[in-house]
Amino acid sequence: MKFRLLARTCVAFLVLIPATHLVSACTNGPAPDPGKRDTAVSSVMHALNEQDHAKLVTLAQPGPQTADPYSKLLLSEWAGVADSGYTASYSSDITPDVVAVRVATTDSSGSPAEVEFSLRWNDKDWVLAVGPDTKL
Repeated sequence: MKFRLLARTCVAFLVLIPATHLVSACTNGPAPDPGKRDTAVSSVMHALNEQDHAKLVTLAQPGPQTADPYSKLLLSEWAGVADSGYTASYSSDITPDVVAVRVATTDSSGSPAEVEFSLRWNDKDWVLAVGPDTKL
């Protein structure tokens, strides 16, 4: 009797442990890579400099349908900003897979400008986060 109970416990243990790893592997992608944030910021800044609406929408993919109007909002505020010689600072106070970005740069007339947007981690890359609560 004790042997059967011990055997069932061992079998349950051997089945449940791998099952929990499989479930966690399916629900969690790779951890956010802070080293890739600079590349994403560079892409966003270049799209703003070039006033490339389509590129901004692409940088938010996969994302919600609000990518189009949000990209237009970003362009209305920061079209033509310098895409080189800037300083980016990051804040991830809420969650490690969403980061607020503040970029000190210059606008098209050479005056100081501060660009603000957010990035979110999507499995293997940082993408432009869109929506009403994504700016600092």
